[in-house]
Amino acid sequence: MELPENKLTDLIKSSEKEKWKPVNNHNINNFSEDEIKQITNSYSTVIGEGGFGQVYKGVLDNGTPVAVKKIKHYMRQSLTEGIGKEIIVHCQINHKNVVRLLGYCTEENAFIIVTEYVSGGNLRDLLHGSDNPISLDERLRIAVECADALGYMHSSMYQPIVHGDIKPDNILLDNKLGVKLSDFGLSRLLSLDKTQYTMHVAGSRGYMDPEYIETGRVDPKSDVYSFGVVLLELITRAKASENGFSSSLKRNFTDAIRKGKKEARKMFDTQIANEKHIRILDGIGNLAAECFTKDMKERPEMKNVQERLQFLRRALHREQAQEKVGEKSSILDIYNGNINARRKNFERNGGLILQRTSGLSIFTEQSLQKITRNYSIVTGNSYFACVYAGWIGDSTRVVVKRFTTLEETGTDCVVSAVQSACRISSHRNFIRLVGCCLETAVPLFVYEFAANGSLYVVLHGNNGKCRLPLDSRLNIAIGSAQALAYVHSMRPTEIVHGNITSDNILLHHNFLPKVSGFFFNGLEDVESLYGFESDIAYVDPVYMNTGVFTAKGDVYSFGIVLLELITRKKPRYGNHSLLINYMKVWKEENSGKAMFDKEIVVEGNIVVLEEMGKLAAECLKEDVEERPEMVEVAQRLQNLKRDWEQGEDFCGSSHSDEEATGSGH
Repeated sequence: MELPENKLTDLIKSSEKEKWKPVNNHNINNFSEDEIKQITNSYSTVIGEGGFGQVYKGVLDNGTPVAVKKIKHYMRQSLTEGIGKEIIVHCQINHKNVVRLLGYCTEENAFIIVTEYVSGGNLRDLLHGSDNPISLDERLRIAVECADALGYMHSSMYQPIVHGDIKPDNILLDNKLGVKLSDFGLSRLLSLDKTQYTMHVAGSRGYMDPEYIETGRVDPKSDVYSFGVVLLELITRAKASENGFSSSLKRNFTDAIRKGKKEARKMFDTQIANEKHIRILDGIGNLAAECFTKDMKERPEMKNVQERLQFLRRALHREQAQEKVGEKSSILDIYNGNINARRKNFERNGGLILQRTSGLSIFTEQSLQKITRNYSIVTGNSYFACVYAGWIGDSTRVVVKRFTTLEETGTDCVVSAVQSACRISSHRNFIRLVGCCLETAVPLFVYEFAANGSLYVVLHGNNGKCRLPLDSRLNIAIGSAQALAYVHSMRPTEIVHGNITSDNILLHHNFLPKVSGFFFNGLEDVESLYGFESDIAYVDPVYMNTGVFTAKGDVYSFGIVLLELITRKKPRYGNHSLLINYMKVWKEENSGKAMFDKEIVVEGNIVVLEEMGKLAAECLKEDVEERPEMVEVAQRLQNLKRDWEQGEDFCGSSHSDEEATGSGH
């Protein structure tokens, strides 16, 4: 029997009927109770039970196995509206990682939901019901598929859906551990034009968003919170909830993160917490902590979470592939783990080569201790490096960087990479590499100090925004573009920066831009960089789909920086994407003026800002072939500045408005 048009809305109270109008899905059957009894062989095989009722296994006439959820009779009255809403929500979702709704029955004595049968149990049973080993790749795949389903529900549907009860019990698994998200009893349809609240706060202890509990606010970020807890269970294999009560798992992990990486690592499941996987696990742990941070606005969106998990899984696959074919040994000179041997080799060979070929200063371990005052002032700390303030003599300020990911890298790789870095840093708009120390187990690098910090801090800093006139912003854009054009033109091998963000554009005196964050080519791949700490908003979507990063990926990232310069908005602010919002405003108004930073929106600046916005849009085109080369970007920015300073009435680029804004986003 086909789904009647108004059958389900009769279960909803009149004031909400319009909102809960179901999508007419002709693959959903309205079964009779007699048909249900036939399907389940009179409810003979119980496969699950909860407070609502029982779940039975059944078989359709065509041989398809199904799961039949029957609501207890005495709960029918209190759950009538809830069942109607659950079916309406569920029938609108069409995603490979969501359990498929096949039908329902709403007769007087039978409230029943029929779904596809998922043979592998649920994630709770897998993690906590047995001691069978689960590989890190399998755990990551489960996380990616669950995040993909939630991202689809939050962002890709005409009317977004909040699941409302994300926990391992509701993540079903097929016999190949493929995810099927289930149980939409607490799900809610969202209105795009207003924030929603509920008086009926419900969910599972240990996974419920505290802001939802306190305020009743219905928001996709509550699913993000719950998913973060599930991520934590995946990497620790510890329970977040015991007998319906919240455990101390999340609190313990949060405390461990505050104490440092080593403390957090102690909580990882020993089955997967080996040296090969530790970087991947750190990335998952950091992402989980971001998801369940208390402030809803600070949590990432589900699509962002899914993308970052994809990066981590791809990085894991690359490590595994390298291990299989023995690439790691040929690329990285691992001196059998002997730190002293590495130190002597660096000291004996690396320093001599670099002094002779690059003219770098080669520092001793003792001299760096003096320069950094025994490493007493930490100015930056991330997964990849720790940065210390230092002074050469009494007045020359420098920064000393220790890359934590170079512990196993051999002399040849380091020397080759440093030589490339020296070539790059000869450009006035690249941060200059002053010298290095190869006596230590991990090489240390000394860079010039940029007096005004990063562009990100200047634009978005919390301690009051620094005044930044349009001419300074143009100079920053031009200098950064010229630096990138320079490395892209290097031969014999084109060099890609791979990590262009406003945080990696440092500003020296008079806001002279100095591009930093160049991760020594050959020692680290772009994938591992973006997989852990960098803001995903800067990442080329072509790279996300293919895993191949090119110079046009730098162009894309630079386009985001251009938008930051003209709007003074973060790439992601609150629940918003700068790129999506800018393109939306442009399409609606044929102008980006509504998004421009008010500080620089004055007569005479508008045309320049519009042209910078158009150039950014070209950099952000989905088709890489349609993006300009970096040398063209730099030249067009120079022309803009020249014409603006001369007060000419100009049109900027020769590209049409339609071309300039056709990024496909």
